[in-house]
This record gives sequence, structure tokens and C-alpha cells, in this order.
Amino acid sequence: LVFFTVFTQSAVGAFILLLIGGAMGLIEPRRMAIGLFSVMCLFGVGVVLGTIHVGQPLRALNMLFRVGSSPMSNEIVLSACFAAAGGLGSLGLLLNRGGAMLCKVLVWLAAAIGVVFIFAIPRIYQLATVATWSTSYTTMMMVLTALIGGGMLAALFGVRRLGLLVSVLAILASFCLRPGYISTLMSADGVITAAQSTWFTAQAILLALGVIGAL
Repeated sequence: LVFFTVFTQSAVGAFILLLIGGAMGLIEPRRMAIGLFSVMCLFGVGVVLGTIHVGQPLRALNMLFRVGSSPMSNEIVLSACFAAAGGLGSLGLLLNRGGAMLCKVLVWLAAAIGVVFIFAIPRIYQLATVATWSTSYTTMMMVLTALIGGGMLAALFGVRRLGLLVSVLAILASFCLRPGYISTLMSADGVITAAQSTWFTAQAILLALGVIGAL
């Protein structure tokens, strides 16, 4: 489930940044098309990995029956819509098939869906029974994940300056939020939070190295 969240959010973030970079003339159309299709493949990998946590795959369709009222159902539908629009649009641009204008409409539609998707994922974790999840920090950290991972991927696929700028700013924002985030987690469940102190430290070191590497 962690891989699903990180891979899909990062892919969506990169997809949007690549489109913005293309609109600003920061990347050649051909290279942008390659980048868009590549991050869509990463999104697909994330979705496949996400199916692993479904206890009974044969009943997976039941999760679609409460679209609009169930955060899980909304997430599934949004991911499917993003995959369809983004996949078809990016493939059309890559192969130069299907009409350039139609493909551009599809990828920008996918970008809009992607924004909604990024904010839809944290809704699943807003559970009153899990105090460490049911906070505004969960939403903020997940949005920052899309910006950090998406920025790195966008930089890798050709929008270097914009991607690194977004990623570094998101990392700095995460450092600013970290004290309050950890304090909130400690108040909610000190035992679990203390047990994850090694992970929090490793995460901070990796993010710091990311900033240093970008500079």
C-alpha cells in the first residue's frame, strides 16, 4: 500500500510538472511525450502493487459500489480515469497518433483528474479509529510526497530546473512541518511514534541529502 501511494502520487506530480514544463517551453515535445508515458508506466506499477493489499481480489469490484460516499471508491475511480486519460493521451503523443489536439486535451484532462486524485488519497486515512492518521498533517505530507517525488521524476525526464525547484521547496516545507507533525503523532500514540523514530531520522537524512544533491 505504501508503494501504491508513493508511486502513484509521484507519477501524478511528475505528469503535471512535465505538462507545465512543456507549456513553458522548458522541454521539447518529443522528450515530454517520453516522460509522460514513462511516468504513466510508473503509475501503472503502483496500481498493480496496490492490488496486493486487497484481501479478496474477486470481490474487488464491490469497492466501486459507493462512489461519491466512500473515499476508497472515489480513489479507485479517479485512478482509473487518470490512467485512461493520461495513458491514451501520452501514448498518442509518443506515437504521434490519434490527433495532436485530442491527445493534448486528454493529458491536460488527466492532469486535472490527477490533482483531485492526490487530495483524494488522504481522505482514506481520515479514520477516527486511527488517531495517528486522522490529522491534517496526513493530507499535507501526502501532497508534499507528490511534489517531492514528482519533482525528482520531472527533473529526471527533462524539466530539470522546475522539477528540482519544486522538489527542494517541498522538502523544505516538510522540514518546517516535521516538528508539529511528530508532536501530533506523539500526542495521538506515543508508543507507536517512538517505535518509528529510526524511520523518521532516516527519512530526514534522505531528504536532506536530496536537497544537497539538488544544489
